[in-house]
Amino acid sequence: MSTQKRYIITYKESYVDEQTASQILGVPSEAVKEGKSFMSGDAVASEADVMHFAEIGVSTAELTTEHLTYLRSQDAVLAVEEDLPAYALELSADEVANEGGANTGIQTAYDAGYADAMEAIYQQQTYQQPYYGYGHGFPAFTPNPFPPQPFPPQPFPQPFPPLPMPQPQFPPFNPRLVAPLPPFFPIPPIAVPILQPRPWNITRVNAPGVWSRGFTGTGIKVGVLDTGIANHPDLVISGGVSMVPGVVSYNDGHSHGTHCAGIIGARNNGIGVVGVAPNCSLFAVKVLADTGSGMTSWIIAGMDWSLANGMQVVSMSLGGENAPSVAYATAVKRLQDRGVIVVVATGNSHLKPFKWVCSPANSIMQGQPNASPIAVGSVDINNVIAASSSRGGQNPFWNQVTVVAPGVSINSTMPGGGYGLKSGTSMACPHVAGLAVLLKQRFPGISVAAAKARITSTAANLGPAGYDETYGHGLINCNTATL
Repeated sequence: MSTQKRYIITYKESYVDEQTASQILGVPSEAVKEGKSFMSGDAVASEADVMHFAEIGVSTAELTTEHLTYLRSQDAVLAVEEDLPAYALELSADEVANEGGANTGIQTAYDAGYADAMEAIYQQQTYQQPYYGYGHGFPAFTPNPFPPQPFPPQPFPQPFPPLPMPQPQFPPFNPRLVAPLPPFFPIPPIAVPILQPRPWNITRVNAPGVWSRGFTGTGIKVGVLDTGIANHPDLVISGGVSMVPGVVSYNDGHSHGTHCAGIIGARNNGIGVVGVAPNCSLFAVKVLADTGSGMTSWIIAGMDWSLANGMQVVSMSLGGENAPSVAYATAVKRLQDRGVIVVVATGNSHLKPFKWVCSPANSIMQGQPNASPIAVGSVDINNVIAASSSRGGQNPFWNQVTVVAPGVSINSTMPGGGYGLKSGTSMACPHVAGLAVLLKQRFPGISVAAAKARITSTAANLGPAGYDETYGHGLINCNTATL
């Protein structure tokens, strides 16, 4: 028997139940498992097990060469593709150092955000509570606006006691002559708004302008398909799941998912950082192991879970350096046909042989706009494209760069309750996911097409006039997009 590999089988029909899948695949019905339930447990699939995702319309299975050839000949099968690896799309320390001129502002970005926060404090004169400078895990020094004054000189004690003063004489007490006291109404304490330091990247995409109009992402569910999310005082995790084989917890043992989650929804609570949509409902969908890598089948499982559990936005800061996948395009289409906005990082491969938009950001189906996600590139504090940020242009029929967002030296939440800087299109992607959340709250029932149109038409052009392969439609503007 030939050596087996795991493949992803995409069906032509949009919905295929487990019984039909077993017939198409030519396997016993008991071998076909409901993928979400099986993979979210602690069991690991055997060679004979088929993971089936009915809502997405795909299955994953280990196939021999003969079985592979057979399936590719079936009319009910749209495509059979190898299950390829995917990775968290952040830059390593060496890659950041090698970025060159576009990414030299690591400390500059950090200092700029901290300086802006301090300036806001001086402008507002709000000294009622300590504030945590973003990026610090301890209270910053807060100046006292009322410095202590020296005591006035006291008179020298007199040698003789003061003479007694005559006491006034009062008439006898008459209760009928005493005016009744007015009713007591306690004065409620004055609510003093918390002054949250705003990182430079959050200000750059103009998220605070949306908050001032009352839109902060309240009630909107966003699935963060990543390495999981760790507990953090600046994050509220509404739930989640792990699709990593043999791993039940969605805790983040890497840091990538926690960092991305903070960019989307870190709370406006006076500590650390604040996200684009600080009151959204964050769901940790662990599809990458703590090594920062995973398989396409795990990500497909996470997308199926997101659809079944009512996610309204999906953020995917992950991918691989390969051409578009039919399975990914089908999954993206299934989600977006149901109103879920899918946002994906373009990749950090521009300095590599595969310098174009990575998969699944490059997903596409001819004549099916919902099969392509919003693909996000990365810019630095000077609005210059990051040297590593993947560009369009490889193939005009691939999905290209849609928009860009800050992705260089972004300070956000980290496991253990701290904060840290990361760079990559992984960091740019959650800014746009946060904007999608704000759009969902601002315009309930907005279609994916309308949301994309608002995001692209209001973006600030950074390259040549009009659309270009480097910046796409330009830098997102949360406030303008939600007007």
